Amino acid sequence: MNISHLYIHIPYCSKLCYYCDFHFSLNLKTRTELIASLCKEILLQKELFTQPIETLYFGGGTPSLLNKTELEEIFSTIHSVTNITEKAEISFECNPDDITEDYCKSLLSLGINRLSIGIQSFFDDDLQLLNRRHSAESARSAVKIAQNAGFKNITVDLIYGLPNMTLQRWQQNLNEVEKLNVQHLSAYSLMVEEHTALHKFVRTGKFILPNEDSVLEQFNYLIDWSQKSGFEQYEISNFAKNQMYSKHNSSYWTGEPYIGIGPSAHSFDGNNRYWNIAHNAKYIEAITKGNIPHEKEILSTRDKYNELIMIGLRTKKGVDIGLIKKLFPDEYYRNFVEQKEKFIQRELIIENQNTISLTRKGIMLSDSIMSDFFITE
Repeated sequence: MNISHLYIHIPYCSKLCYYCDFHFSLNLKTRTELIASLCKEILLQKELFTQPIETLYFGGGTPSLLNKTELEEIFSTIHSVTNITEKAEISFECNPDDITEDYCKSLLSLGINRLSIGIQSFFDDDLQLLNRRHSAESARSAVKIAQNAGFKNITVDLIYGLPNMTLQRWQQNLNEVEKLNVQHLSAYSLMVEEHTALHKFVRTGKFILPNEDSVLEQFNYLIDWSQKSGFEQYEISNFAKNQMYSKHNSSYWTGEPYIGIGPSAHSFDGNNRYWNIAHNAKYIEAITKGNIPHEKEILSTRDKYNELIMIGLRTKKGVDIGLIKKLFPDEYYRNFVEQKEKFIQRELIIENQNTISLTRKGIMLSDSIMSDFFITE
């Protein structure tokens, strides 16, 4: 088994963002033990590191809460079990408020070469509504500081479909991205996840979400803007200039195996999925005893088929028709062809060179299209 992709989850934040359902804690008192546990988990999994690392992604949470010494400890442990290739993509999620010239230079000195800056909006009232801790001005400043420090591969996150967001405000957000001259944009429609503060606020009427037509209008503008601004939409929510795709995230979308380290981190070995416990104290306790606190799911043929459909239709590359015929039973292939023809007639899918992919109209209905392709029993 060749695994060359590594994800490390840093489960700390200094403020609760109302929309976020990722695992994190506001209690930073355990960070010393947590860093030690991350390193120990890497050592416990050392037999999996048979290949040099080609992509390394620090996600969270807020990785930029870590200092250089803590990051050095993690890198040192990785280097003790495997090599990181010379051309590896090493991505690091940052909050704008954490970005200083010195911090950027520290990250660069460790080999980190791609920054993911969580901006979400260039309007202060939007940021306050989401309970973000940075301002619009500090977001602009953070990108410029990182560029001046030497980062040549920067991605920013934006959210559309926010309460009170008009098309004009969304246009202004995208204009800001264009002015900052970043290489990559991840743009997401606001999702109201259960067990988040946002879910409670929407349910109680404190926040009023825009109607579906308004969100669709913002998405349509995003696609038009990306084409005019030199951004290629290579995945439903991801846009890159000059093919500067996220190599790490692309490995997920092509179904490659990866290792996930830290509380709530997921791993995939090609046939099985594993996910660590989403609880910092219980994670630290188990790792200290030499146990990896994870659950395991053995993927069935149906799971693998549904997943291939889902990740393929999310990307510009699409789904390889020949692969469906080769890897899956005849009844799966017959279902695939039946659905494919139905959606081609409705101009929601296009077939080209033995692959299918979503049309723009199809992207807007992606969830329902995928579910029609899925084998459910």
